Amino acid sequence: MNPTVRPLTSDRRDEALDVTNRAFDDTPRDYFERHQSADPAWDVSQSLVVEDGGAIVGHLWIADRAMRYGEARVRFGGIADVAVDPAHRGRGHAGRLLEAAVQRMQADGQPLSLLSTGTPEVYASRGWHPVQTARFEGEFPGGDIEWAGGYVVRPVQAADLPTAMRIYADIASDRVGPLDRTEAYWQAMMDWLPRIAPDSEVYFDVLVQVRTVVAYAITELSDDRLDILDGGIEYEDLAIPFLSVWRDRAAARGVSRLTGELHPSSELFDLLRKRAGATLKPSRHCMLRLNSLRGALESVVPELIRRRRRMAPLPGPAFVLNVDGEAARIETPMVNVVIGEPLGNEPVVELTSGQFLDLYLGLPGGYQALDDLDIPSHVDVYLRRLFPNSPFMYWRADRF
Repeated sequence: MNPTVRPLTSDRRDEALDVTNRAFDDTPRDYFERHQSADPAWDVSQSLVVEDGGAIVGHLWIADRAMRYGEARVRFGGIADVAVDPAHRGRGHAGRLLEAAVQRMQADGQPLSLLSTGTPEVYASRGWHPVQTARFEGEFPGGDIEWAGGYVVRPVQAADLPTAMRIYADIASDRVGPLDRTEAYWQAMMDWLPRIAPDSEVYFDVLVQVRTVVAYAITELSDDRLDILDGGIEYEDLAIPFLSVWRDRAAARGVSRLTGELHPSSELFDLLRKRAGATLKPSRHCMLRLNSLRGALESVVPELIRRRRRMAPLPGPAFVLNVDGEAARIETPMVNVVIGEPLGNEPVVELTSGQFLDLYLGLPGGYQALDDLDIPSHVDVYLRRLFPNSPFMYWRADRF
């Protein structure tokens, strides 16, 4: 019997979870069950399985999430829990699951797909491209860490969530990449994060001044390092009390190393650069796939219009983006952006999907691709206005 890929059904979920447990022997089975079913958008049918000889031998979950893109939101499929039973590896099952996942995401209107991996070569062959982010490494400082009085760091309480959500939204308002988190999602996140590694401790702290929450942070402490998973810190001074508390916790476990993923322009990184000797290293564990050019463009029209109004409200050109054979027309009339079908007489800008994704996310590779193309200058100007450098930001607290 040929291997078959099909949606998972409730009556066979335990069998699929057993596969993930055998494939990831360093992660408890409870984690996979919890972080799927605790997700407010989860449904058992989001999981795909490979059946071979009547038995489930492979599993993949497509988390249904939305990425913030300034004022717009982009639905994407988060690829997670890709597992093949160790006794059935080397037979193409992972490839079958990924091919079926792409077809499912395209049918379900998810124009992008995001994943995090330590084996990028597995996914690169199926159309996923690395997205460079910045990972910092630092050491906790010695001596006193002084901060202004009136601040208290304490564990988050249910009543704090609305304020933490507002802080998150303010920091993410101009960014590309942060997830669109509902209150239910925030609550679920704190349920599954502590189960990722049983030997680690996850802390969700808030900073309070005169009974008002002014910042929050989510960290994970292991025997090796303290990792910042999310930093809702808008001003450098607000990070100092957190740094003191983090150092005390780490010292109690004999840890001096501090890590995380931050953009170098963030207030938090600025403090860690000065106080903890933090340096940045490129990280390429995030990978993104373009499932639909038209869908990706249509999803972000509200943000493209906002960018037009801020930088170039007058009518602009109409041109075509052709990305790996898929074409979409972009028209820029007065304070508007319209996505449509090519008419046949517009200038054409040809990009690979990797180059387009760099441009779409505001990464340097997008402008480098434009620099190498021979396209009309007015089209080049509008492409850069629609897609300015605006660094991709993705918190590890959102891992799935």
